[in-house]
Amino acid sequence: MGFWKRLFGQKPEAPPPLPPPPPEPQHLGSEDEVFLNALVADLANGRRRGEVGSPDVLRRIDAVWSSGHERLAIEWMEKLLSVPEVPPAATVPLRAQLVERYEQRGELDTAIPHLEGLIAEELHALRAHYLLAEHARRRGDHERALRHYEAVLGRDVDYPNVRARVERLRQIVGRAAPVAGETIAAGDVAGVQAGARYRLVRELGRGATGVVYLARDAELERDVAVKLLHPHLAGIERADALTKFFHEARVMASLRHPNVVAVLDLDEASRRIVMELAAGGTLRDVLRDRGPRPLRRAIERHGQVLSALAAAHRRGIVHCDLKPANLMFRRDVDLPGVEVMLGDFGVAHLPDAAGHTGGAAQRAEAVGTLAYMSPEQRRGELTPAADVYASAVVLYENLTARTPWSREVLMAGTRRAEDFLLPPEVLARSPIADEVQDHLLRIGDPDPSRRMSTVEALASSQRLRARLIAAGETR
Repeated sequence: MGFWKRLFGQKPEAPPPLPPPPPEPQHLGSEDEVFLNALVADLANGRRRGEVGSPDVLRRIDAVWSSGHERLAIEWMEKLLSVPEVPPAATVPLRAQLVERYEQRGELDTAIPHLEGLIAEELHALRAHYLLAEHARRRGDHERALRHYEAVLGRDVDYPNVRARVERLRQIVGRAAPVAGETIAAGDVAGVQAGARYRLVRELGRGATGVVYLARDAELERDVAVKLLHPHLAGIERADALTKFFHEARVMASLRHPNVVAVLDLDEASRRIVMELAAGGTLRDVLRDRGPRPLRRAIERHGQVLSALAAAHRRGIVHCDLKPANLMFRRDVDLPGVEVMLGDFGVAHLPDAAGHTGGAAQRAEAVGTLAYMSPEQRRGELTPAADVYASAVVLYENLTARTPWSREVLMAGTRRAEDFLLPPEVLARSPIADEVQDHLLRIGDPDPSRRMSTVEALASSQRLRARLIAAGETR
């Protein structure tokens, strides 16, 4: 301060204000805190156990995470998942979210038990296998990484970067050259042998149990489809998978039905099944490339599917995975006289040793594809009625090129008969639209006791086809 200012008693200038401290993360809001605490208390008392993975719970935990309390959000999820006797199906969405949060924080080591649980969930298996493969690769466990990467390709052949990693890992572990019966991960498989008789040409598709190739039968000079068991299912420790693979193939071969893919040859030593070739592709391909099917054609295909199911159900077989990807055509679908064929009995529920036919509900692990599973199938109750329900979803998709529900409804697991109400533009196409709609609602009833049986559904579809022909409905 200058001399004159001190002399006349002026006060010194105040120092500039300090900058405000950085804002601290907002703590959990009272509403969310009360809700989550109440939920944990109710769960401990045996109440509200179906809410663990509900959208409301996920939203509240997301709010915790977004407010900056990442560790607190993870603790809430772990706490909810640790409550005993909560139905496993209710925890799946929460478990999947927890895995993603651990991955975001670079803490995948902690998520391994959760990932291993998600492998069995169709909706999350692909992502779970990929993350397990990535974790194993980073730790240098090449065999384990390869096994999980191959499982990824078994579900999505075009998953980013996975093909290259499979090829590189196969070279590292000394399995670069494919042999008979082994999954071929490389893009160019032309000329690879699957035994002396069959020459593999190219890959057609992958499923949960194996890979299907276009092949040339050298003895009979015809094109066939060769299915090779995934190598990770072929070890001694997975002998049950190998046995089931060929048991199901023999059952499929025994059906001998025009609407079931024919099995031509089996070779357990090469882990190989040879089937007739579906040169016309799958119904999924047709719906993707050509859109909804005309009503009469959709009803005809529906009747063919039900006829194949009726033959399987008489043998006590529940397919469990009826969907457009498992419905195939011998030739181009728009050529006259081409019928649909049911294939891929890889997760079918077979008769037990006593030969029970599956008429009564049997408890089993919930398997199949979520969008086509009936409410009781999601609970692990398997009867022929589950296949009838799936046929309703497929018929709806035939007519609209989409399934009846949104992703949110699908995840919630709610099923209502009105989900199968057809759009007005579809109903406007036919003079018997009301009859078609009634048939669809009856085979898609969420209550299996009110659902048509396979035989009733087949008879109803045949009546619809006759009415369409009489009404002059075009193909």
